[in-house]
Amino acid sequence: MDNYEMFRNDLIAKLSETLPQSQIISVLKAFDVASSGYDISRKPLDLITTEGTPDVVKWYIASKAVSNTSTGTLKQYRYKLIDFFSTVRKPFQDVQPNDIRVYLFNFKKNRNASDRYLESVRITLNGFFAWLVDNEYLIRNPCAKVDKIRYQPKQREPLTPYELETIRWNTANVREKAIIDFLFSTGCRVSECSDVRLSDINWDDRSVLIRNGKGGKPRTVFFNAEAELSMRKYLETRNDDTDALFVSSRAPHQALKNAAIERIVSEIGERSGLSVFPHKLRHTFATSGLRGGMTLERLQTLMGHANPRTTMIYAKIDRTDIQREHQRIYA
Repeated sequence: MDNYEMFRNDLIAKLSETLPQSQIISVLKAFDVASSGYDISRKPLDLITTEGTPDVVKWYIASKAVSNTSTGTLKQYRYKLIDFFSTVRKPFQDVQPNDIRVYLFNFKKNRNASDRYLESVRITLNGFFAWLVDNEYLIRNPCAKVDKIRYQPKQREPLTPYELETIRWNTANVREKAIIDFLFSTGCRVSECSDVRLSDINWDDRSVLIRNGKGGKPRTVFFNAEAELSMRKYLETRNDDTDALFVSSRAPHQALKNAAIERIVSEIGERSGLSVFPHKLRHTFATSGLRGGMTLERLQTLMGHANPRTTMIYAKIDRTDIQREHQRIYA
């Protein structure tokens, strides 16, 4: 990964603290244009000067990497821990619960961070100090006594059937149509979509092997007949020998990266007059599955969630669904 892409990923992480996905995509478009004439270099981030702390942070990150934690999550851990120790200016052995409370208070006040993001910082710190206790670097976890930060989860809204068809009608070419149909019918994450290779596809049963899902866990997903038709029509237009399912339109036809797929989906949404991004298609997949009668356990498997509660967060079940089910059983 080059310096530009690393900086772009860090920028996305910071913007995610306060902006919704649709606004982040707009900011990134402007950034890509404005930064095209600049050479971006990376400045070292090892700013911790308290004795002993840099080593344990590195060991903690290494232990998480060995357990197949994603690269993006590792970057978040590292950023949050470095920021904490650079601010508190204490070795890890001397950190007290009040140090963490004051840090979180100032973090929210000075950076206008959301409670949701602040809780993610607390969770990171708690995980780090718990690991220090488990590995006998500390006797007790100073973050264990820091209260959880309550926040109101964002209400995710899936696309309606009409909106989904509107998006399909506003695709500009067969590649765009194939991307929309693939994302919706498989429920894949955008990172998983960009990683799909033609050799991973079994056309006989319309299945795709996701080799590197979240947490490094492989799984099999499926696509419908409409997606198969779109994908085949798209592949017929290609004359390259790249094994990736979705590639750039210009030579050397490299596999589309996450940002490119996000941009394509966003542009389709703009043509449709809708706010659309890959994760919204995944959310729509989950909601459609439950409304169609799929069990939570099977949907959880298809989406690659370790916890069924995560699946329920993605799946929109409104009052109408509950009322219909009540009438079916009790009427």
